[in-house]
Amino acid sequence: MRRRRTNIEKSKEKLAGELIEEIGHSHWRKTSRILTYAMVLDCRFETIASDGIIDLVVKGAIDPHPSLRMLYSGSLLSMFSLTVSRPLVDHSYENLLLEKQFSPDRVDVPIPREEPDWTKDYLSSFAKPAAKYYVDEEHPGWLVWGKTLKANTVFSEELKYDEVENHVRKRIASMLDRHWFSTYFDFMKQEPRDQTADRFRTSTATTLMYTFDLIRAGLTKATFDDIKDLAQAVYGDGSDKHQHRATAEIMSALLATSDDCDEKARSEIWAYVFPIVRRILTNGLTQENFGYWGSFVMTQLNQRDPRRSWPLVEWIAGFKLDMDSNAAFKESSKIQLLNYLVTTTGWHFQLEKPIVEDFVKHLDHPYKGVREAMGGTLASIFKSRYYEAYPDVESLVQAQKAASSIGIWPRRPTEQYTELVMDVFERLEVWRQARPAGQQTPSPYTQGSKTVLLWLDSTLSSLECIQLVKFFPEVFMEQLLHMMDIKEDPELQSLAYHVFRHLPNIPHAAGEDVDFVNALIRIGKTSKSWHQRLRILINMQVVYFRRLFLMAHAQQEALLECVSDMLSDTQLEVRLGAAATMSGMIRCSPTAFRTATVESLKTKFTTQLTKNPLPKRKPGVPPGTPTPEQAKLVITRH
Repeated sequence: MRRRRTNIEKSKEKLAGELIEEIGHSHWRKTSRILTYAMVLDCRFETIASDGIIDLVVKGAIDPHPSLRMLYSGSLLSMFSLTVSRPLVDHSYENLLLEKQFSPDRVDVPIPREEPDWTKDYLSSFAKPAAKYYVDEEHPGWLVWGKTLKANTVFSEELKYDEVENHVRKRIASMLDRHWFSTYFDFMKQEPRDQTADRFRTSTATTLMYTFDLIRAGLTKATFDDIKDLAQAVYGDGSDKHQHRATAEIMSALLATSDDCDEKARSEIWAYVFPIVRRILTNGLTQENFGYWGSFVMTQLNQRDPRRSWPLVEWIAGFKLDMDSNAAFKESSKIQLLNYLVTTTGWHFQLEKPIVEDFVKHLDHPYKGVREAMGGTLASIFKSRYYEAYPDVESLVQAQKAASSIGIWPRRPTEQYTELVMDVFERLEVWRQARPAGQQTPSPYTQGSKTVLLWLDSTLSSLECIQLVKFFPEVFMEQLLHMMDIKEDPELQSLAYHVFRHLPNIPHAAGEDVDFVNALIRIGKTSKSWHQRLRILINMQVVYFRRLFLMAHAQQEALLECVSDMLSDTQLEVRLGAAATMSGMIRCSPTAFRTATVESLKTKFTTQLTKNPLPKRKPGVPPGTPTPEQAKLVITRH
């Protein structure tokens, strides 16, 4: 079998060589098909690739034909990936199949789980640039701590390449001169033929990262000084969005290369890249190029310890709102970068306090784009603050058993979060009282309300929604109803109605729906605004249906009694809404409860008709305008 395998491999190698020769004088369509087969036949774990295919792919990566160039670049990236994978699996195909990796940077950090402040100290370490080790994965410890923590050393050790890998690296590096990089960069900033390809290309940045690693190893004719000159030429004056896309990919590749460098080389790369990036992010962002730089930021932070990119993290997290600025996009784009930082680093992000204070202080920002970015970022920050972090699995299980049959209800709001929410809505109430009725121009109340609504909408649309349940009855509902009454601002009305409709769809723990239902009934019975009484009927019907088999019998009866009372409301629209709501609630109720309810309502309204008879018409007296008492009687009988 071994002889047979050897003969097959020789035949494949021979066929690959013939195909490579055929590529040299073929039409591009034929070449694109041959290349796929040649790569499959020629590239293998034991030898990586022959010199012929290496030369073809490296030179083809700067081919003038865009389709061929894309194929060659993908093949070059595959070759690089295989070259790096071999030393990570100790040059063993068996380890590759079994997914056993031996990274020289990997360290196992013992976790002192018996220390009560371990989690607090662990998280606080992410607020400082100095690190004993890097934790690139976000999930360890979020739910429960293990015995050890998989981390990486601060300064990477060099991979140990064998003779095969070194040969491939040197062969590729021999063709990477200034001309190759210049041509490659020029093609990078060309406008893509397909608009779907007009985005930050991670594959391009990764390919460049591998080539820069060869420069760092001193194997290429090109130097980092050449790369700096060419990168500056690519950016030019920054007036074209494609210049920004290519520059973002080059800068991303340079920073990725710095992870494998010693302290001096890493500092040099950051000293070159960061001022350029900071200048562009400060004054060079436009609506056309923001997507490229947003992807650049996420690429640097995704599944990576934030301390690896500390200069970038510290600069983005240090953002402060400029209330005197009229550059709305400039402000909102920086807040969006901040949102990317929070969402990609998760609970490892520990620089949130000054940001929250600044945003809460300026909820009434005058620009819509800024308010939208603020609302989304506040929601992202509060979502990422929650974690469990039990010391071990046994503690987790015992805590869940002790709480209830379904465990601990998660995401309870903390005391600090509760104080912040209460303070925000107290400020909104002060602004509401200060706003003159019928004011047409924007006011702190309308502007601040929109920011808060965007924050609530983002939270209520995610699994973190249960964090806000305790605020529904006494804090949210009446304020949302007041916002929907601002007819001078349709946008505020629409946002408030959208958030208001979320409330009855949010899961409540057993017994927690009592206050919510009581608040619905209280507003339905006592609100002076018929608009509010009408809108509350919508949530009554939804919460009744959602919790039909969970709600206490007394709560069901109270809701039905409230709706039946609203059938006698003075406003026709409320009466019609109550009739439709009552019909839906009765139809979805269990048979026994439905029958009893119908009989009860029949008795109630029969008695009401009996007690309120229509006055008999007096003979010879023409009909006239009904008196208020007569109108009230008609409504009661209706």
